[in-house]
Amino acid sequence: MRLAVLAPLAVSSLALGSVTFLAAPAQSAPNPSCGLSKTEDPSRFTVSGKNFKPNEDVLFKAGAAPAGTTTTDAKGSFTAQINGPEGTVKAVQIDGGPTVTCGTVAETEEQNETDAYLEGRKKGYAEGKKCEDAQEPPQDFGPRDPGWREGFDDGKAEAEKKFCKKR
Repeated sequence: MRLAVLAPLAVSSLALGSVTFLAAPAQSAPNPSCGLSKTEDPSRFTVSGKNFKPNEDVLFKAGAAPAGTTTTDAKGSFTAQINGPEGTVKAVQIDGGPTVTCGTVAETEEQNETDAYLEGRKKGYAEGKKCEDAQEPPQDFGPRDPGWREGFDDGKAEAEKKFCKKR
């Protein structure tokens, strides 16, 4: 009888003694990323990045050619302007690290045109809901960009059709 009571205790202590606790895997650092945006000067672009190594130099490449350098801040972020690159812009830390694609000049220009149109359309729609006779947008209403103006006109016409009675 004594054996019947002690046997399960001995077996369970052996089983528990061999259990090892697995530690959770270490979190890896986020991958570096960067983006390209147009400036008001058509020959310059802004390159912004994050999750690079802190306080280190970053080289920008456009195709195979160097396009400039900057230094990351204490958090591993940067913002820099580069002169009119051609093609795809990439960033790489000079002391080593992955090469990160920031974007292409053509995609950035196309996105800026789309953004200008959508911004103009939104403002035109808001203006059209007022049902006023003014044909021109106010001077301080937005950039004098053909895409913005086209968006403004389209948005205004849509709102007037929807909200204003024909006179």
